[in-house]
Amino acid sequence: MRDPMHTMATCFEQVALFFPGGDPKLQESFEQRAYYLDSRNYERERLADILKKYHEGLGANRETFLMIEELRHKETLAVLTGQQAGVLTGPLYTLFKAITVIRLAEEQRKKLGRPVVPIFWIAGEDHDWLEIHKTFFLNSEDKIISCSLPGDGGGRSVGHQPVPAWDTIEQQLFDLPEGEFKKYVLQHCRQFHEQAENLTQWFALTLQWLLKRWGLIFFDPMLPEFKQLAAPMYEQIIKIYVDVREALTQRTKAWVDLGFQAQIQPLGGEVNLFLAKPERRAILNQGQGFYLRGSDEMLDTDELNALLRKSPGMFSPNVVTRPVVQEFLFPTLAYVPGPGELNYWAQLGQVFSTFGFNMPILFPRFSGVILTPSWQKTLNREGLTLRDVYQGLEAHKERCLRDQDSLEIDNRLQCLRAAIEKGYKELEPLEKIHSNVHELLTRNEEKVGYQIEYLRKKLWQAQRKKYGSVLNRLQKLEAGIAPNKERQERVLNPLYFVVLYGEGFIERIAELPLTGDFQEQVILL
Repeated sequence: MRDPMHTMATCFEQVALFFPGGDPKLQESFEQRAYYLDSRNYERERLADILKKYHEGLGANRETFLMIEELRHKETLAVLTGQQAGVLTGPLYTLFKAITVIRLAEEQRKKLGRPVVPIFWIAGEDHDWLEIHKTFFLNSEDKIISCSLPGDGGGRSVGHQPVPAWDTIEQQLFDLPEGEFKKYVLQHCRQFHEQAENLTQWFALTLQWLLKRWGLIFFDPMLPEFKQLAAPMYEQIIKIYVDVREALTQRTKAWVDLGFQAQIQPLGGEVNLFLAKPERRAILNQGQGFYLRGSDEMLDTDELNALLRKSPGMFSPNVVTRPVVQEFLFPTLAYVPGPGELNYWAQLGQVFSTFGFNMPILFPRFSGVILTPSWQKTLNREGLTLRDVYQGLEAHKERCLRDQDSLEIDNRLQCLRAAIEKGYKELEPLEKIHSNVHELLTRNEEKVGYQIEYLRKKLWQAQRKKYGSVLNRLQKLEAGIAPNKERQERVLNPLYFVVLYGEGFIERIAELPLTGDFQEQVILL
Protein backbone atom coordinates (compact mmCIF):
# COMPACT_ATOMS: atom_id res chain seq x y z
CA MET A 1 0.00 0.00 0.00
CA ARG A 2 1.17 3.54 -0.77
CA ASP A 3 1.86 5.97 2.04
CA PRO A 4 -0.49 8.99 1.85
CA MET A 5 1.73 11.00 4.20
CA HIS A 6 4.76 10.67 1.94
CA THR A 7 2.75 11.28 -1.22
CA MET A 8 1.06 14.38 0.20
CA ALA A 9 4.41 15.79 1.28
CA THR A 10 6.37 15.06 -1.90
CA CYS A 11 3.86 14.79 -4.77
CA PHE A 12 0.76 16.68 -3.66
CA GLU A 13 -0.57 16.93 -7.20
CA GLN A 14 -1.06 13.15 -7.24
CA VAL A 15 -3.58 13.37 -4.38
CA ALA A 16 -4.95 16.89 -4.90
CA LEU A 17 -8.39 15.50 -5.82
CA PHE A 18 -8.67 13.95 -2.34
CA PHE A 19 -7.51 17.05 -0.46
CA PRO A 20 -9.41 19.86 -2.20
CA GLY A 21 -8.53 22.31 0.59
CA GLY A 22 -5.15 22.62 -1.11
CA ASP A 23 -1.49 21.97 -0.48
CA PRO A 24 -0.76 22.83 3.19
CA LYS A 25 2.76 23.96 2.26
CA LEU A 26 1.49 26.77 0.04
CA GLN A 27 0.29 30.03 1.56
CA GLU A 28 -1.94 30.44 -1.48
CA SER A 29 -4.05 27.54 -0.16
CA PHE A 30 -4.75 29.45 3.07
CA GLU A 31 -5.58 32.64 1.21
CA GLN A 32 -8.05 30.85 -1.04
CA ARG A 33 -9.63 29.05 1.88
CA ALA A 34 -10.03 32.33 3.80
CA TYR A 35 -11.74 33.87 0.76
CA TYR A 36 -14.18 30.93 0.62
CA LEU A 37 -14.96 31.15 4.34
CA ASP A 38 -15.79 34.85 4.00
CA SER A 39 -18.80 33.80 1.90
CA ARG A 40 -20.15 31.57 4.67
CA ASN A 41 -22.27 32.45 7.69
CA TYR A 42 -21.95 30.95 11.16
CA GLU A 43 -23.83 31.18 14.45
CA ARG A 44 -20.91 33.10 15.89
CA GLU A 45 -22.67 34.83 18.77
CA ARG A 46 -24.33 31.65 20.06
CA LEU A 47 -21.12 29.72 19.60
CA ALA A 48 -19.06 32.30 21.49
CA ASP A 49 -21.62 32.51 24.30
CA ILE A 50 -21.57 28.75 24.81
CA LEU A 51 -17.78 28.58 24.66
CA LYS A 52 -17.48 31.43 27.15
CA LYS A 53 -19.76 29.70 29.65
CA TYR A 54 -17.97 26.39 29.21
CA HIS A 55 -14.52 27.91 29.76
CA GLU A 56 -15.70 29.77 32.83
CA GLY A 57 -16.38 26.32 34.24
CA LEU A 58 -12.86 25.26 33.27
CA GLY A 59 -11.35 28.31 34.93
CA ALA A 60 -9.69 29.37 31.68
CA ASN A 61 -7.34 32.34 31.59
CA ARG A 62 -7.60 35.73 29.92
CA GLU A 63 -5.89 34.63 26.69
CA THR A 64 -8.54 31.99 26.05
CA PHE A 65 -11.45 34.39 26.63
CA LEU A 66 -9.87 36.89 24.25
CA MET A 67 -9.75 34.16 21.57
CA ILE A 68 -13.41 33.31 22.22
CA GLU A 69 -14.43 36.97 21.90
CA GLU A 70 -12.62 37.16 18.57
CA LEU A 71 -14.82 34.34 17.25
CA ARG A 72 -17.77 36.74 17.36
CA HIS A 73 -16.28 38.74 14.49
CA LYS A 74 -16.87 37.73 10.89
CA GLU A 75 -13.21 38.08 9.93
CA THR A 76 -12.07 35.51 12.52
CA LEU A 77 -11.05 32.06 11.30
CA ALA A 78 -10.17 28.90 13.21
CA VAL A 79 -7.62 26.10 13.09
CA LEU A 80 -8.92 22.89 14.65
CA THR A 81 -7.74 19.49 15.73
CA GLY A 82 -9.33 16.78 17.81
CA GLN A 83 -8.66 13.71 19.89
CA GLN A 84 -10.37 11.43 22.37
CA ALA A 85 -10.16 12.28 26.06
CA GLY A 86 -7.26 10.07 27.11
CA VAL A 87 -6.15 9.53 30.70
CA LEU A 88 -4.05 12.52 31.85
CA THR A 89 -4.08 13.78 28.21
CA GLY A 90 -3.15 10.39 26.73
CA PRO A 91 0.01 9.92 24.60
CA LEU A 92 2.41 12.60 23.43
CA TYR A 93 0.79 12.97 20.01
CA THR A 94 -2.24 14.57 21.67
CA LEU A 95 0.02 17.33 22.97
CA PHE A 96 1.71 17.55 19.56
CA LYS A 97 -1.68 18.07 17.88
CA ALA A 98 -2.59 20.85 20.29
CA ILE A 99 0.74 22.62 19.84
CA THR A 100 0.42 22.34 16.07
CA VAL A 101 -2.97 24.13 16.00
CA ILE A 102 -1.62 26.80 18.33
CA ARG A 103 1.45 27.40 16.17
CA LEU A 104 -0.45 27.25 12.88
CA ALA A 105 -3.07 29.71 14.14
CA GLU A 106 -0.30 32.09 15.24
CA GLU A 107 1.44 31.78 11.89
CA GLN A 108 -1.69 32.36 9.81
CA ARG A 109 -2.78 35.25 12.00
CA LYS A 110 0.41 37.02 10.95
CA LYS A 111 0.37 35.99 7.30
CA LEU A 112 -3.33 36.65 6.66
CA GLY A 113 -3.44 39.76 8.82
CA ARG A 114 -6.66 38.72 10.57
CA PRO A 115 -7.66 36.82 13.73
CA VAL A 116 -7.11 33.05 13.63
CA VAL A 117 -7.86 31.09 16.80
CA PRO A 118 -6.80 27.54 17.83
CA ILE A 119 -9.55 25.07 18.84
CA PHE A 120 -9.29 21.55 20.24
CA TRP A 121 -12.33 19.34 19.62
CA ILE A 122 -12.51 16.80 22.46
CA ALA A 123 -14.06 13.65 20.99
CA GLY A 124 -16.01 12.86 24.14
CA GLU A 125 -18.85 11.33 22.15
CA ASP A 126 -16.66 8.39 21.16
CA HIS A 127 -17.04 5.16 23.10
CA ASP A 128 -13.80 3.39 22.17
CA TRP A 129 -12.81 2.50 25.72
CA LEU A 130 -9.73 0.51 24.69
CA GLU A 131 -8.39 3.60 22.93
CA ILE A 132 -8.45 5.88 25.97
CA HIS A 133 -8.53 3.86 29.19
CA LYS A 134 -4.76 3.47 29.64
CA THR A 135 -1.66 5.63 29.41
CA PHE A 136 2.04 4.88 29.88
CA PHE A 137 5.00 6.35 31.76
CA LEU A 138 8.53 5.30 32.65
CA ASN A 139 9.56 4.69 36.24
CA SER A 140 12.86 5.68 37.86
CA GLU A 141 14.55 2.69 36.21
CA ASP A 142 13.16 3.59 32.77
CA LYS A 143 10.81 0.62 32.80
CA ILE A 144 7.35 1.07 31.30
CA ILE A 145 4.48 1.44 33.76
CA SER A 146 0.83 2.14 33.05
CA CYS A 147 -2.04 4.07 34.56
CA SER A 148 -5.45 2.75 33.58
CA LEU A 149 -9.10 3.39 34.32
CA PRO A 150 -11.10 0.61 36.00
CA GLY A 151 -14.01 -1.11 34.27
CA ASP A 152 -14.86 -1.56 30.59
CA GLY A 153 -16.76 1.64 29.81
CA GLY A 154 -20.10 -0.14 29.40
CA GLY A 155 -20.50 1.07 25.81
CA ARG A 156 -21.14 4.66 26.94
CA SER A 157 -19.53 7.73 25.45
CA VAL A 158 -16.35 8.88 27.18
CA GLY A 159 -18.07 12.15 28.11
CA HIS A 160 -20.59 10.19 30.18
CA GLN A 161 -17.90 8.34 32.11
CA PRO A 162 -17.25 9.54 35.67
CA VAL A 163 -13.72 10.07 36.91
CA PRO A 164 -12.49 7.17 39.07
CA ALA A 165 -11.47 7.53 42.69
CA TRP A 166 -8.26 9.53 42.95
CA ASP A 167 -6.63 6.83 45.09
CA THR A 168 -6.98 4.47 42.11
CA ILE A 169 -5.00 6.87 39.94
CA GLU A 170 -2.46 8.05 42.52
CA GLN A 171 -1.48 4.50 43.42
CA GLN A 172 -0.57 3.81 39.79
CA LEU A 173 1.54 6.97 39.61
CA PHE A 174 3.53 6.10 42.73
CA ASP A 175 6.46 4.73 40.70
CA LEU A 176 6.95 7.87 38.61
CA PRO A 177 10.59 8.99 38.86
CA GLU A 178 11.40 11.34 41.71
CA GLY A 179 11.85 14.31 39.43
CA GLU A 180 12.10 17.87 40.60
CA PHE A 181 8.51 18.57 39.59
CA LYS A 182 6.79 15.32 40.60
CA LYS A 183 4.98 16.72 43.65
CA TYR A 184 3.93 19.79 41.65
CA VAL A 185 2.51 17.69 38.80
CA LEU A 186 0.62 15.30 41.08
CA GLN A 187 -0.91 18.19 43.01
CA HIS A 188 -2.30 19.66 39.80
CA CYS A 189 -3.54 16.29 38.55
CA ARG A 190 -5.40 15.76 41.81
CA GLN A 191 -6.85 19.28 41.67
CA PHE A 192 -8.20 18.72 38.14
CA HIS A 193 -9.52 15.30 39.13
CA GLU A 194 -11.50 16.79 42.02
CA GLN A 195 -12.82 19.57 39.80
CA ALA A 196 -13.90 17.34 36.89
CA GLU A 197 -17.38 15.85 36.59
CA ASN A 198 -16.44 13.40 33.81
CA LEU A 199 -13.46 12.13 31.82
CA THR A 200 -13.83 14.77 29.11
CA GLN A 201 -13.65 17.59 31.60
CA TRP A 202 -10.69 15.98 33.39
CA PHE A 203 -8.89 15.77 30.05
CA ALA A 204 -9.69 19.41 29.20
CA LEU A 205 -8.51 20.73 32.56
CA THR A 206 -5.22 18.83 32.36
CA LEU A 207 -4.36 19.82 28.79
CA GLN A 208 -5.49 23.40 29.44
CA TRP A 209 -2.99 23.61 32.31
CA LEU A 210 -0.11 22.46 30.11
CA LEU A 211 -0.98 24.97 27.38
CA LYS A 212 -2.36 27.83 29.46
CA ARG A 213 -0.11 30.54 28.07
CA TRP A 214 -1.43 30.13 24.51
CA GLY A 215 -5.19 30.51 24.99
CA LEU A 216 -6.27 27.25 23.35
CA ILE A 217 -10.07 26.94 23.05
CA PHE A 218 -11.65 23.59 23.93
CA PHE A 219 -14.84 22.28 22.36
CA ASP A 220 -16.94 19.59 24.04
CA PRO A 221 -19.57 18.43 21.50
CA MET A 222 -21.58 16.68 24.23
CA LEU A 223 -22.74 19.89 25.87
CA PRO A 224 -26.51 20.31 25.35
CA GLU A 225 -26.07 23.82 23.93
CA PHE A 226 -23.69 22.54 21.28
CA LYS A 227 -26.07 19.70 20.45
CA GLN A 228 -28.82 22.25 19.83
CA LEU A 229 -26.48 24.21 17.60
CA ALA A 230 -25.57 21.10 15.58
CA ALA A 231 -29.15 19.74 15.35
CA PRO A 232 -29.83 21.18 11.84
CA MET A 233 -26.85 19.21 10.53
CA TYR A 234 -28.08 16.00 12.16
CA GLU A 235 -31.42 16.51 10.42
CA GLN A 236 -29.64 17.04 7.10
CA ILE A 237 -27.55 13.90 7.63
CA ILE A 238 -30.73 11.85 8.12
CA LYS A 239 -32.29 13.42 5.04
CA ILE A 240 -29.48 12.71 2.56
CA TYR A 241 -27.78 9.66 4.09
CA VAL A 242 -28.14 7.72 0.81
CA ASP A 243 -26.31 10.45 -1.13
CA VAL A 244 -23.62 10.59 1.55
CA ARG A 245 -23.12 6.85 1.38
CA GLU A 246 -22.74 6.99 -2.39
CA ALA A 247 -20.31 9.91 -2.18
CA LEU A 248 -18.18 8.01 0.34
CA THR A 249 -18.24 4.87 -1.81
CA GLN A 250 -17.15 6.67 -4.97
CA ARG A 251 -14.30 8.60 -3.39
CA THR A 252 -13.13 5.52 -1.48
CA LYS A 253 -12.96 3.49 -4.69
CA ALA A 254 -10.88 6.19 -6.36
CA TRP A 255 -8.55 6.29 -3.33
CA VAL A 256 -8.07 2.52 -3.33
CA ASP A 257 -7.56 2.49 -7.12
CA LEU A 258 -4.55 4.76 -6.59
CA GLY A 259 -3.01 2.14 -4.31
CA PHE A 260 -3.95 3.54 -0.90
CA GLN A 261 -5.74 1.72 1.90
CA ALA A 262 -9.26 2.71 2.89
CA GLN A 263 -9.39 3.72 6.55
CA ILE A 264 -13.20 3.79 6.68
CA GLN A 265 -14.74 0.40 5.96
CA PRO A 266 -18.57 0.71 5.84
CA LEU A 267 -20.42 -2.44 6.89
CA GLY A 268 -23.61 -1.47 5.05
CA GLY A 269 -26.72 0.55 5.82
CA GLU A 270 -24.94 3.33 7.73
CA VAL A 271 -26.79 6.60 8.23
CA ASN A 272 -23.54 7.97 9.72
CA LEU A 273 -25.12 9.02 12.99
CA PHE A 274 -25.16 7.45 16.44
CA LEU A 275 -28.07 7.38 18.85
CA ALA A 276 -27.51 6.94 22.59
CA LYS A 277 -30.40 4.90 23.97
CA PRO A 278 -28.67 4.61 26.40
CA GLU A 279 -25.66 2.88 24.79
CA ARG A 280 -24.24 4.72 21.80
CA ARG A 281 -25.21 2.69 18.73
CA ALA A 282 -25.04 3.31 15.01
CA ILE A 283 -28.28 4.21 13.20
CA LEU A 284 -28.81 1.96 10.18
CA ASN A 285 -31.30 1.79 7.33
CA GLN A 286 -31.94 -1.21 5.12
CA GLY A 287 -35.00 0.09 3.24
CA GLN A 288 -37.60 -0.94 5.82
CA GLY A 289 -36.90 1.97 8.13
CA PHE A 290 -34.28 3.00 10.67
CA TYR A 291 -32.97 0.85 13.49
CA LEU A 292 -30.02 0.72 15.86
CA ARG A 293 -27.23 -1.78 15.34
CA GLY A 294 -27.93 -4.73 17.61
CA SER A 295 -31.58 -3.76 18.15
CA ASP A 296 -34.86 -4.85 16.55
CA GLU A 297 -36.69 -1.59 17.28
CA MET A 298 -37.70 0.20 14.05
CA LEU A 299 -38.23 3.94 13.49
CA ASP A 300 -39.54 5.72 10.41
CA THR A 301 -38.20 9.09 9.22
CA ASP A 302 -40.85 11.11 11.04
CA GLU A 303 -40.23 9.30 14.33
CA LEU A 304 -36.48 9.75 14.03
CA ASN A 305 -36.79 13.48 13.27
CA ALA A 306 -39.28 13.92 16.12
CA LEU A 307 -36.78 12.32 18.48
CA LEU A 308 -34.08 14.63 17.12
CA ARG A 309 -36.18 17.73 17.74
CA LYS A 310 -37.05 16.58 21.25
CA SER A 311 -33.65 15.23 22.34
CA PRO A 312 -30.73 16.32 20.09
CA GLY A 313 -28.37 15.36 22.88
CA MET A 314 -29.02 11.70 22.11
CA PHE A 315 -27.49 12.08 18.62
CA SER A 316 -23.84 12.29 17.58
CA PRO A 317 -21.93 12.04 14.28
CA ASN A 318 -19.65 9.18 13.30
CA VAL A 319 -16.24 9.33 11.65
CA VAL A 320 -17.80 10.26 8.29
CA THR A 321 -20.00 13.12 9.46
CA ARG A 322 -18.05 14.58 12.39
CA PRO A 323 -15.81 16.63 10.04
CA VAL A 324 -18.93 17.93 8.28
CA VAL A 325 -20.53 18.98 11.57
CA GLN A 326 -17.27 20.75 12.39
CA GLU A 327 -17.47 22.56 9.06
CA PHE A 328 -21.03 23.64 9.85
CA LEU A 329 -20.11 25.02 13.28
CA PHE A 330 -16.72 26.66 12.73
CA PRO A 331 -15.04 28.84 10.08
CA THR A 332 -12.38 26.16 9.70
CA LEU A 333 -9.30 27.45 7.93
CA ALA A 334 -7.42 24.17 8.48
CA TYR A 335 -7.71 20.92 10.36
CA VAL A 336 -4.67 19.24 11.93
CA PRO A 337 -4.89 15.43 11.54
CA GLY A 338 -2.69 12.57 12.59
CA PRO A 339 -1.50 10.01 10.00
CA GLY A 340 -4.55 7.75 10.37
CA GLU A 341 -6.94 10.68 10.15
CA LEU A 342 -5.26 11.95 6.99
CA ASN A 343 -6.06 8.62 5.39
CA TYR A 344 -9.77 8.68 6.15
CA TRP A 345 -10.17 12.40 5.39
CA ALA A 346 -9.03 11.49 1.87
CA GLN A 347 -12.27 9.51 1.53
CA LEU A 348 -14.49 12.45 2.54
CA GLY A 349 -14.03 15.13 -0.12
CA GLN A 350 -17.17 14.19 -2.01
CA VAL A 351 -19.09 13.88 1.27
CA PHE A 352 -18.33 17.54 1.96
CA SER A 353 -19.57 18.45 -1.53
CA THR A 354 -22.81 16.55 -0.92
CA PHE A 355 -23.56 18.92 1.96
CA GLY A 356 -22.55 21.96 -0.10
CA PHE A 357 -19.25 22.48 1.75
CA ASN A 358 -15.61 22.61 0.74
CA MET A 359 -13.12 20.52 2.68
CA PRO A 360 -10.65 22.57 4.78
CA ILE A 361 -6.89 22.46 4.40
CA LEU A 362 -5.38 19.43 6.11
CA PHE A 363 -2.16 20.41 7.86
CA PRO A 364 -0.25 17.38 9.24
CA ARG A 365 0.42 17.49 12.96
CA PHE A 366 3.86 17.92 14.42
CA SER A 367 5.75 14.65 14.91
CA GLY A 368 8.71 14.29 17.21
CA VAL A 369 10.87 12.09 19.39
CA ILE A 370 12.17 13.39 22.72
CA LEU A 371 15.73 12.56 23.78
CA THR A 372 16.77 12.96 27.39
CA PRO A 373 20.48 13.57 28.08
CA SER A 374 20.98 9.94 29.16
CA TRP A 375 19.38 8.60 25.96
CA GLN A 376 21.53 10.94 23.87
CA LYS A 377 24.64 9.73 25.68
CA THR A 378 23.79 6.07 25.05
CA LEU A 379 23.11 6.69 21.36
CA ASN A 380 26.48 8.42 20.96
CA ARG A 381 28.43 5.90 23.07
CA GLU A 382 27.03 2.92 21.17
CA GLY A 383 27.15 4.58 17.74
CA LEU A 384 23.42 4.04 17.24
CA THR A 385 20.83 5.97 15.25
CA LEU A 386 17.13 6.37 15.93
CA ARG A 387 16.50 4.05 13.00
CA ASP A 388 18.57 1.36 14.75
CA VAL A 389 16.41 1.69 17.86
CA TYR A 390 13.16 1.55 15.88
CA GLN A 391 14.33 -1.65 14.19
CA GLY A 392 15.17 -3.25 17.55
CA LEU A 393 18.42 -3.61 19.44
CA GLU A 394 18.52 -7.36 20.07
CA ALA A 395 21.24 -7.94 17.47
CA HIS A 396 23.25 -5.00 18.82
CA LYS A 397 22.99 -6.37 22.37
CA GLU A 398 24.34 -9.72 21.21
CA ARG A 399 27.21 -8.02 19.40
CA CYS A 400 28.05 -6.08 22.56
CA LEU A 401 28.21 -9.29 24.58
CA ARG A 402 30.37 -11.08 22.01
CA ASP A 403 32.71 -8.11 21.71
CA GLN A 404 33.38 -8.49 25.45
CA ASP A 405 33.93 -12.27 25.16
CA SER A 406 37.71 -12.39 25.49
CA LEU A 407 37.54 -16.02 26.71
CA GLU A 408 35.83 -17.30 23.54
CA ILE A 409 32.98 -19.12 25.26
CA ASP A 410 31.47 -20.72 22.15
CA ASN A 411 34.85 -21.77 20.71
CA ARG A 412 35.86 -23.52 23.92
CA LEU A 413 32.53 -25.34 24.14
CA GLN A 414 32.78 -26.31 20.50
CA CYS A 415 36.17 -27.86 21.20
CA LEU A 416 34.64 -29.75 24.11
CA ARG A 417 31.85 -31.06 21.88
CA ALA A 418 34.39 -32.20 19.28
CA ALA A 419 36.42 -34.02 21.95
CA ILE A 420 33.30 -35.72 23.30
CA GLU A 421 32.20 -36.77 19.82
CA LYS A 422 35.68 -38.24 19.27
CA GLY A 423 35.53 -40.06 22.62
CA TYR A 424 32.18 -41.63 21.85
CA LYS A 425 33.45 -42.59 18.41
CA GLU A 426 36.23 -44.53 20.12
CA LEU A 427 33.60 -46.39 22.19
CA GLU A 428 31.85 -47.85 19.14
CA PRO A 429 33.66 -51.25 19.42
CA LEU A 430 31.82 -51.78 22.72
CA GLU A 431 28.59 -52.21 20.79
CA LYS A 432 29.66 -55.81 20.21
CA ILE A 433 28.95 -56.58 23.88
CA HIS A 434 25.19 -56.59 23.40
CA SER A 435 22.56 -55.38 20.91
CA ASN A 436 21.30 -52.65 23.28
CA VAL A 437 24.74 -51.04 23.83
CA HIS A 438 24.41 -48.90 20.67
CA GLU A 439 21.20 -47.31 21.98
CA LEU A 440 22.78 -46.90 25.42
CA LEU A 441 25.78 -45.04 24.00
CA THR A 442 23.56 -42.88 21.78
CA ARG A 443 21.30 -41.81 24.64
CA ASN A 444 24.25 -41.15 26.90
CA GLU A 445 25.90 -38.94 24.27
CA GLU A 446 22.65 -36.99 23.85
CA LYS A 447 22.45 -36.40 27.60
CA VAL A 448 26.00 -35.08 27.63
CA GLY A 449 25.07 -32.83 24.68
CA TYR A 450 22.09 -31.46 26.61
CA GLN A 451 24.35 -30.72 29.57
CA ILE A 452 26.83 -28.85 27.36
CA GLU A 453 24.00 -26.76 25.88
CA TYR A 454 22.76 -26.07 29.42
CA LEU A 455 26.28 -25.01 30.36
CA ARG A 456 26.46 -22.73 27.31
CA LYS A 457 23.23 -20.94 28.28
CA LYS A 458 24.38 -20.53 31.87
CA LEU A 459 27.75 -19.14 30.76
CA TRP A 460 26.09 -16.56 28.53
CA GLN A 461 23.71 -15.67 31.36
CA ALA A 462 26.76 -15.00 33.50
CA GLN A 463 28.26 -12.96 30.68
CA ARG A 464 25.08 -10.89 30.48
CA LYS A 465 25.16 -10.39 34.23
CA LYS A 466 28.81 -9.33 34.12
CA TYR A 467 28.08 -6.72 31.46
CA GLY A 468 24.57 -5.95 32.68
CA SER A 469 25.23 -2.22 32.85
CA VAL A 470 25.69 -2.07 29.06
CA LEU A 471 22.56 -4.10 28.39
CA ASN A 472 20.62 -2.06 30.94
CA ARG A 473 21.53 1.17 29.15
CA LEU A 474 20.33 -0.29 25.86
CA GLN A 475 17.13 -1.55 27.46
CA LYS A 476 16.45 1.90 28.88
CA LEU A 477 17.12 3.43 25.48
CA GLU A 478 14.55 1.17 23.84
CA ALA A 479 11.97 1.80 26.55
CA GLY A 480 12.35 5.55 26.14
CA ILE A 481 12.54 5.90 22.36
CA ALA A 482 10.50 2.90 21.20
CA PRO A 483 8.34 1.83 24.18
CA ASN A 484 6.35 -1.34 23.57
CA LYS A 485 8.07 -1.52 20.15
CA GLU A 486 6.15 1.56 18.99
CA ARG A 487 7.00 5.18 18.32
CA GLN A 488 7.45 7.16 21.52
CA GLU A 489 4.76 9.72 20.59
CA ARG A 490 2.13 6.99 20.40
CA VAL A 491 2.83 5.56 23.86
CA LEU A 492 4.44 7.80 26.46
CA ASN A 493 2.42 10.38 28.36
CA PRO A 494 3.79 13.96 28.26
CA LEU A 495 3.47 14.30 32.04
CA TYR A 496 6.43 11.93 32.41
CA PHE A 497 8.64 14.63 30.90
CA VAL A 498 6.92 17.41 32.87
CA VAL A 499 7.74 15.51 36.08
CA LEU A 500 11.43 15.58 35.09
CA TYR A 501 11.78 18.94 33.34
CA GLY A 502 8.81 21.06 34.34
CA GLU A 503 6.56 23.09 32.05
CA GLY A 504 9.61 24.36 30.21
CA PHE A 505 9.47 21.04 28.39
CA ILE A 506 6.24 22.21 26.71
CA GLU A 507 7.82 25.49 25.65
CA ARG A 508 10.74 23.57 24.14
CA ILE A 509 8.36 21.73 21.83
CA ALA A 510 6.45 24.91 20.96
CA GLU A 511 9.67 26.51 19.71
CA LEU A 512 10.21 23.92 16.97
CA PRO A 513 9.33 24.79 13.36
CA LEU A 514 6.18 23.57 11.65
CA THR A 515 7.03 21.23 8.78
CA GLY A 516 3.54 20.25 7.64
CA ASP A 517 4.65 16.80 6.52
CA PHE A 518 4.78 14.48 9.59
CA GLN A 519 8.58 14.59 9.40
CA GLU A 520 9.86 13.44 12.78
CA GLN A 521 11.82 16.12 14.62
CA VAL A 522 14.31 15.38 17.38
CA ILE A 523 13.70 17.22 20.65
CA LEU A 524 16.84 17.42 22.75
CA LEU A 525 16.33 18.03 26.47
